[in-house]
Amino acid sequence: MHSTTLLIVIVVAVVALVVIGVIAAVMRRSRMRSLPEESKQRYAASWREIEARFVEDPAAAVRDADGLAVAIMQERGATVDEAHMPKDLREAREVQRKSEGKSGTEAMRRAMLEYQHIVDDAVGVANRKWAKQGRREVA
Repeated sequence: MHSTTLLIVIVVAVVALVVIGVIAAVMRRSRMRSLPEESKQRYAASWREIEARFVEDPAAAVRDADGLAVAIMQERGATVDEAHMPKDLREAREVQRKSEGKSGTEAMRRAMLEYQHIVDDAVGVANRKWAKQGRREVA
Protein backbone atom coordinates (compact mmCIF):
# COMPACT_ATOMS: atom_id res chain seq x y z
CA MET A 1 0.00 0.00 0.00
CA HIS A 2 1.36 3.39 -0.95
CA SER A 3 1.74 6.10 1.65
CA THR A 4 -0.74 8.30 -0.27
CA THR A 5 -3.41 5.59 -0.16
CA LEU A 6 -2.78 5.03 3.53
CA LEU A 7 -3.10 8.76 4.19
CA ILE A 8 -6.42 8.90 2.32
CA VAL A 9 -7.76 5.94 4.32
CA ILE A 10 -6.74 7.61 7.60
CA VAL A 11 -8.34 10.94 6.62
CA VAL A 12 -11.60 9.23 5.59
CA ALA A 13 -11.65 7.28 8.87
CA VAL A 14 -11.12 10.44 10.94
CA VAL A 15 -13.86 12.31 9.04
CA ALA A 16 -16.23 9.37 9.53
CA LEU A 17 -15.55 9.33 13.29
CA VAL A 18 -16.18 13.07 13.55
CA VAL A 19 -19.47 12.76 11.66
CA ILE A 20 -20.56 9.87 13.87
CA GLY A 21 -19.68 11.89 16.99
CA VAL A 22 -21.69 14.90 15.81
CA ILE A 23 -24.70 12.73 14.97
CA ALA A 24 -24.51 11.03 18.38
CA ALA A 25 -24.39 14.41 20.15
CA VAL A 26 -27.42 15.70 18.24
CA MET A 27 -29.35 12.50 18.90
CA ARG A 28 -28.56 12.69 22.62
CA ARG A 29 -29.77 16.29 22.78
CA SER A 30 -33.00 15.63 20.90
CA ARG A 31 -33.98 12.54 22.92
CA MET A 32 -36.06 14.57 25.33
CA ARG A 33 -39.74 14.57 24.47
CA SER A 34 -41.94 17.63 24.27
CA LEU A 35 -44.35 18.08 27.13
CA PRO A 36 -48.12 17.97 26.65
CA GLU A 37 -49.78 21.40 26.90
CA GLU A 38 -51.34 20.53 30.26
CA SER A 39 -47.93 19.72 31.74
CA LYS A 40 -46.46 22.92 30.31
CA GLN A 41 -49.15 24.98 32.01
CA ARG A 42 -48.76 23.11 35.31
CA TYR A 43 -44.97 23.49 35.35
CA ALA A 44 -45.19 27.16 34.36
CA ALA A 45 -47.58 27.81 37.27
CA SER A 46 -45.30 25.89 39.66
CA TRP A 47 -42.33 27.94 38.48
CA ARG A 48 -44.27 31.14 39.17
CA GLU A 49 -44.92 30.00 42.77
CA ILE A 50 -41.27 29.05 43.29
CA GLU A 51 -40.10 32.37 41.89
CA ALA A 52 -42.46 34.26 44.23
CA ARG A 53 -41.06 32.36 47.26
CA PHE A 54 -37.50 33.37 46.40
CA VAL A 55 -37.90 36.75 48.08
CA GLU A 56 -38.85 35.29 51.44
CA ASP A 57 -36.82 32.08 51.42
CA PRO A 58 -34.22 31.89 48.64
CA ALA A 59 -32.68 28.60 49.77
CA ALA A 60 -36.06 26.84 49.82
CA ALA A 61 -36.94 28.30 46.43
CA VAL A 62 -33.70 26.97 44.93
CA ARG A 63 -34.37 23.50 46.40
CA ASP A 64 -37.91 23.59 44.99
CA ALA A 65 -36.58 24.75 41.61
CA ASP A 66 -34.26 21.74 41.57
CA GLY A 67 -37.18 19.42 42.31
CA LEU A 68 -39.24 21.01 39.55
CA ALA A 69 -36.36 20.71 37.08
CA VAL A 70 -35.95 17.02 37.92
CA ALA A 71 -39.70 16.40 37.48
CA ILE A 72 -39.68 18.20 34.12
CA MET A 73 -36.67 16.30 32.83
CA GLN A 74 -38.04 12.96 33.97
CA GLU A 75 -41.37 13.61 32.25
CA ARG A 76 -39.44 14.55 29.11
CA GLY A 77 -37.67 11.19 29.24
CA ALA A 78 -34.26 12.16 30.58
CA THR A 79 -32.37 9.92 32.97
CA VAL A 80 -31.73 11.99 36.08
CA ASP A 81 -29.10 10.38 38.28
CA GLU A 82 -25.54 11.26 39.20
CA ALA A 83 -24.06 9.12 36.42
CA HIS A 84 -26.31 10.37 33.59
CA MET A 85 -27.37 13.86 34.61
CA PRO A 86 -28.38 16.21 31.78
CA LYS A 87 -25.91 19.06 31.26
CA ASP A 88 -28.43 21.81 32.13
CA LEU A 89 -29.28 20.22 35.47
CA ARG A 90 -25.62 19.53 36.27
CA GLU A 91 -24.77 23.20 35.62
CA ALA A 92 -27.68 24.46 37.74
CA ARG A 93 -26.65 22.20 40.62
CA GLU A 94 -23.05 23.33 40.36
CA VAL A 95 -24.12 26.97 40.73
CA GLN A 96 -26.37 25.91 43.63
CA ARG A 97 -23.49 24.07 45.35
CA LYS A 98 -21.32 27.17 45.08
CA SER A 99 -24.01 29.20 46.86
CA GLU A 100 -24.27 26.87 49.88
CA GLY A 101 -22.89 28.38 53.04
CA LYS A 102 -22.77 31.90 51.64
CA SER A 103 -24.87 34.60 53.25
CA GLY A 104 -25.69 36.54 50.08
CA THR A 105 -28.42 35.66 47.62
CA GLU A 106 -26.49 36.43 44.41
CA ALA A 107 -25.31 32.85 43.88
CA MET A 108 -28.81 31.55 44.61
CA ARG A 109 -30.22 34.03 42.10
CA ARG A 110 -27.80 32.68 39.49
CA ALA A 111 -28.89 29.12 40.32
CA MET A 112 -32.51 30.18 39.84
CA LEU A 113 -31.60 31.55 36.40
CA GLU A 114 -30.04 28.21 35.49
CA TYR A 115 -33.19 26.39 36.59
CA GLN A 116 -35.28 28.91 34.68
CA HIS A 117 -33.44 27.89 31.49
CA ILE A 118 -34.58 24.31 32.08
CA VAL A 119 -38.17 25.46 32.61
CA ASP A 120 -38.07 27.70 29.54
CA ASP A 121 -36.71 24.89 27.38
CA ALA A 122 -39.54 22.60 28.50
CA VAL A 123 -42.55 24.91 28.70
CA GLY A 124 -41.50 27.78 26.46
CA VAL A 125 -40.84 31.36 27.46
CA ALA A 126 -44.36 32.41 26.40
CA ASN A 127 -45.98 29.87 28.74
CA ARG A 128 -43.74 30.90 31.63
CA LYS A 129 -44.49 34.58 31.07
CA TRP A 130 -48.19 33.81 30.72
CA ALA A 131 -48.16 32.08 34.11
CA LYS A 132 -46.34 35.06 35.59
CA GLN A 133 -48.84 37.56 34.22
CA GLY A 134 -51.86 35.31 34.65
CA ARG A 135 -52.80 35.56 30.98
CA ARG A 136 -51.46 34.54 27.59
CA GLU A 137 -50.29 37.28 25.26
CA VAL A 138 -51.55 37.10 21.70
CA ALA A 139 -49.16 38.07 18.96
